[in-house]
Amino acid sequence: MPRLLVLAALVLAAAGCDATDSLLGEFVGRVSVGDATRAVEGEAVYTVIETADGPEFVLGLFVGDLTDSDREAYDYVLFRRLGDVPRVGGYAVDDDPVRAFGATIAAVTEADEPLDATGAVLAGVDGTLAITAVDSYGFMAGTYRFTAEGLALDAPGRSVRGAASGVFEARYEAPAAFARIGL
Repeated sequence: MPRLLVLAALVLAAAGCDATDSLLGEFVGRVSVGDATRAVEGEAVYTVIETADGPEFVLGLFVGDLTDSDREAYDYVLFRRLGDVPRVGGYAVDDDPVRAFGATIAAVTEADEPLDATGAVLAGVDGTLAITAVDSYGFMAGTYRFTAEGLALDAPGRSVRGAASGVFEARYEAPAAFARIGL
C-alpha cells in the first residue's frame, strides 16, 4: 500500500508541473520588425563555443523549437558575447561586441537561395540583457529588451527598425546544436 501512495503522489506532482509559471528551457516575448509586431515563444538554449578569439557565450531564443531553425529557414533572437557564461547582472546590448552583448533578430525563409530569401535580419543597437539566475545544473533565467536596425532581405537596400523584449529560462545545449544551423 505505501508504494501505491508514493506512486500516486509522484503522478499528481508530475501532472501539476504544467500548472506552474516556469518556462524551463523556453522563452516568451514580443518582436517588432518594421510595422509588424508579433508575440513569440519557443525554446531557449545557451552554449559556449570556442573561437579564434577564445570562448564565446551564445544565448538563442528560437521561435518554436531549436530544430525548427536550419540553414534554410530560421526565426530567432540571439545574444553573443566573448567570454564564458555570464554571471547574474545587467548587460548592455549594442553594436560593439567588445564592450556589450551583440543581439540579432532574424526571421528568414529561403535563406539557402539568396535571390529568393525573404524576411529580415536586424542587429541590436540599444538595450539590456538582464541575467537574473544562473545555476550549476545548466539553467539560466533573465529578461531582455532592445531596439535593432537591419535590412529587409526581399527589398535589398531598404533598412528596417525593430525591437525585441521578453523573459527566458534557458538550458545548456552542446555547441554542436548551434553549429548545425550555422551559428
